[in-house]
Amino acid sequence: MSDFYLDKLYAIRDKIVADKISLYDPPAQLSDPYFFTPLEMVALLRNELIGNTSLADLPIRTRSKAAKKLVCKALGYTPQASFRRTHPRLPHPNADVYAQQTNNLQVWNSEVDSGRRYIILILRDGEIRDVHVIPGTDLALMDQTGTLTTKYQASRINDSGESKLVSSQDTPAFEQTFHPVFQLPPKVSADDQPQPGMVLDIQSVFSRLLPLVGRSYNDPGMTRERTRGEVLHREVCAALGLQYGDTGAFPDVLSQLLEVKFQLARTVDLGLELPTSSIPLASVDGLASPRDVRYAVFYGTRQEGVFSVNNLVMSTGQDFFNEFRQFAGNVKNSKLQLRLPPEWFV
Repeated sequence: MSDFYLDKLYAIRDKIVADKISLYDPPAQLSDPYFFTPLEMVALLRNELIGNTSLADLPIRTRSKAAKKLVCKALGYTPQASFRRTHPRLPHPNADVYAQQTNNLQVWNSEVDSGRRYIILILRDGEIRDVHVIPGTDLALMDQTGTLTTKYQASRINDSGESKLVSSQDTPAFEQTFHPVFQLPPKVSADDQPQPGMVLDIQSVFSRLLPLVGRSYNDPGMTRERTRGEVLHREVCAALGLQYGDTGAFPDVLSQLLEVKFQLARTVDLGLELPTSSIPLASVDGLASPRDVRYAVFYGTRQEGVFSVNNLVMSTGQDFFNEFRQFAGNVKNSKLQLRLPPEWFV
C-alpha cells in the first residue's frame, strides 16, 4: 500500500477529528469530506489494528464493546463510554462491528442492511490478525437460517400491461459520476465495477431490453424462481452486449447499475433495498445509491412448460414510486446465523 494512499486516508480521519464529527451524526455521504469507501475503511483499519492484542481474554460482551472503541478511535471518532442502541451502532460511518474468533457470525435482532458496512475483526490467540469490511448486500448472501425476510414490496399503480420507460434520463448524480454512453466498448462484463464511459444510459438500456418482450423460454418449474431469474439474467447480459457474470449482490448487473426483476405476480419483492434511498451502496464503493440504480421489471406468464416475457417497466430508483405503490412487507427481527469464509480464519 502506497504512502500516498495512506496519507489520503489519514487526512480523512484527521478531518473527522479536527471538525469534531460525532459518531451519532447522520451517515456520511459520498460527497462528504468524512466519507470512507469500504476499501478505504478496510485499508485504514488494517493499518491501525492488525497486531493489536487488547481484546485478548475479554468476556464476549466486554470484547464487543472494546472492539467498537478500537474501530472508533482508528476512524477518528471519540470512543464512547457506552454505545447507544442505534442501528447501526456506529451511525456516522454507517457500520457495525464484530470481533470473530470463528466463522460463525450471529446477527441478533437486526435485519441485514444493504447500505451498511459490517466490520469484522478476525482474532487468533487474542490478537487481531485481519480486518474485513463486508457490504450488507454480500453479508445477506451468507444467511444460513432462511429467516431473512423481504423488507420492501411494491405493485404497479396502473397495471395496464404495457411496456414503459418511466425515467427519460438517468439521475444527475449518475450522469456526473459515470458519463453514460450509447455504445459499450468490447469485453465489459456484467460483474465488473461500473466505470465512467463504460455504462449505458437508461434509454439505451431500455431500447436494448425491449426486444425481449414477446420471447418465451423453457420453464424450470413453478417454484424455481431463482432459475427463471438466471435465464433472464443471461438474456439481459446478451441483449446489452455484456459478458455474462453474476456477483449475486445488488444490483444484479453490477457494471450497468441495473437491477432485474421478473414478475409472474403483481407484487414486486424489493428485498433490502428501498429504491429511493440515498444511502451509498457499499457494493460499488459508495459511488452510487439505490436511487441511481436502474430497475428493469419484466412481467410475464408461464404455461405448458414455458414462461414468456409480456412487458417491461424501467425506471431509476429515484422515480420508481412514480410508477409503483409501496406497501409494507413482513419485517422479522431474529438471529441470523451466518458463515463467514473459512479461509479468513486459517
